[in-house]
Amino acid sequence: MNIFRILSSNDGSINEPNVSSFLAYLLDPNEDHGISGLLLQEVLNDLVEMNSEFLPKIQYSNKITDLSKYSGYSVNIIPELTVNLEKKGKRKRRDIDIIIEIIENSTNEILYSICLENKITDASINRNDSQLEDELKGLENYYAGSNSSPEIYIIYLTPFPSDASGYSFQKLEYDKKYHLYWDNHENSVFNKLIKIFNKEQDGLIDPINNQSSYLIKSFLSFIKTNFKSYIEERKEKLEKKNYGKPVIDLLNDFSKTLNPDEAYSIDFIRNKFSEYVLNISGIELHNATRNAHVLLSIVNEKNRGHYNVKSPDDERKNIFRYSDSSKKKIKLFNQEVDTDINIYYKGDDGIEVVKPVEINAAGSI
Repeated sequence: MNIFRILSSNDGSINEPNVSSFLAYLLDPNEDHGISGLLLQEVLNDLVEMNSEFLPKIQYSNKITDLSKYSGYSVNIIPELTVNLEKKGKRKRRDIDIIIEIIENSTNEILYSICLENKITDASINRNDSQLEDELKGLENYYAGSNSSPEIYIIYLTPFPSDASGYSFQKLEYDKKYHLYWDNHENSVFNKLIKIFNKEQDGLIDPINNQSSYLIKSFLSFIKTNFKSYIEERKEKLEKKNYGKPVIDLLNDFSKTLNPDEAYSIDFIRNKFSEYVLNISGIELHNATRNAHVLLSIVNEKNRGHYNVKSPDDERKNIFRYSDSSKKKIKLFNQEVDTDINIYYKGDDGIEVVKPVEINAAGSI
């Protein structure tokens, strides 16, 4: 039983703020998770390895010093901090997922403030947004209104290396920044937690209590599923069992049999796809399943976001486009050619839209 996947919402995903809250818990040396300041130190060591001049006041022998609750430093974790982008008047605001303040106990001075912005899917990344820039400005304003002037760092945490996240990170013109990943990278959060468990196994750190160990290992499993719930994973497994592959992958295979220059009626595509699946698997594809997958694969269909399409550049699901305004015929979608077509998807604020030209521009950065 994995508590994270069970608690995922019914649409097959868990809320980003919930994941951020659990990460904030793991980063806090004062909490009862049993890993002290180890995860926080692992993350901050990445900054030092990237630039040895980063975080100089908490370095020892070119590594981040002990940040446990018994050290000479205090760590203040602030989840969901709201900051103002303007100092006066009608203020635009931003919510920062996690703020990590490093405080020197002897002087009570806030040495560093680390802003961590978390994304668990690329779908929540808006290329036209200035989120990181706004959060930096808001955090500067936040401390300008106090007696503190800590050195500010930005950590951008995204699922894995991708064009979308890379573009958002690179366009932030600020030196003290670091791109961290949940998985599929040498220095990912997943690998850092595994490293901590390996140290425990080798007797290099104190034992982690059973309850915390189980909880963190469940979280690791949840990361590996790309934060999918049991609902979403079970659906894909059932499709694979019935048809040999998930239906969306079969639709991709089927699309390769079509002429890229021809427009097809939707009924033709539905019928031919059903025949294709029957020939491949020997099992008749349910009409409702077929119709839903054809619909979600049409990039300029506004309702596709209701079918768990969460990223505008998901090549697996971006298969067709309406060939004209009647929406009776579709053609194969080519992101490099069909640059002015609307691509709809489900973002944080509901159904959102982006054009391929914006995705292509992001990928060239």
